[in-house]
Amino acid sequence: MDAHFATRRLDDLHVAHATEIPAELVAQAIALHRESFARGRDACLKWGPGSSVSHVRIRSGESELDLAVKWNPWRGWGGALSDALHGSRARRALAASRRLAKTGLLQLEVLAVAERRRLGVVRESFLLTRFLRGADPLPVAMARVRERTARRRALLRALGEAIGALHAAGFDHRDLKHSNLMVDAQRRVAFLDLEVLGRLAPFRWRRRVRALGVLDSYARDLYSWLPERERLCFLRSYLRAEPALAAQKESLVRGAQREAERRVARWAEGSRPAERHFPLAPRDADPCTAADAGAPPGSARDSRS
Repeated sequence: MDAHFATRRLDDLHVAHATEIPAELVAQAIALHRESFARGRDACLKWGPGSSVSHVRIRSGESELDLAVKWNPWRGWGGALSDALHGSRARRALAASRRLAKTGLLQLEVLAVAERRRLGVVRESFLLTRFLRGADPLPVAMARVRERTARRRALLRALGEAIGALHAAGFDHRDLKHSNLMVDAQRRVAFLDLEVLGRLAPFRWRRRVRALGVLDSYARDLYSWLPERERLCFLRSYLRAEPALAAQKESLVRGAQREAERRVARWAEGSRPAERHFPLAPRDADPCTAADAGAPPGSARDSRS
């Protein structure tokens, strides 16, 4: 942790939080998320067995805090072993957020992580980020500009610049489905699910091809109306981040297209849920709201690191 984060324990909930956010507020936000999850899919931004996300709003006096709460539930003993070796998914996301902050790329501000542990084993973890107002997941943003060619191409250029800058900084996002990319009001692209952020090397070329192929496969599946020449038009913007790759442009395009074709073929062969790529509820889902945070019952121990 750094000087801007404190740690606290509330019963079996271990909280690391920004110093301006009380640990009790973190616990309250988690309780609000559980309420949203219990209400079902339409009450959450994402609802599923692997993880879920909800928008919560807490009022304290005249101020209001907007939060996105991501819950990573128990994934069995295999998941517990992974958490023991690499840290919980929430804690890995915090560490990746700090690495990404040095690049200047857009991301959601992490305000807290929390883990519920029993006998030293992480049973569930939570990531709390500041809610990015006026932002949409990439599929929603694409739908908004479907009939606006200039804005659509500007969005594709922004996507290419963001992925290019990420790779130029030496990072690889291993889950580039379009619902993991947010577009803010200025059409800047922000990265979600940072727990899967890793280093681009080794296999630098292979990972570049895979990333571009993943993006193209979701584009083919989600935007069948998008002309083929536009699906990969973001590549020019991608290459601006590392001009040395321009000489390998054709090889990069062919590799990405082969990767995309393999993925789309696999999806066609098997059944998959309708929300496989875009597990988000309608954007008008009401946030769970609460007034002033109160301290939950239980013992508390403070430390600063």
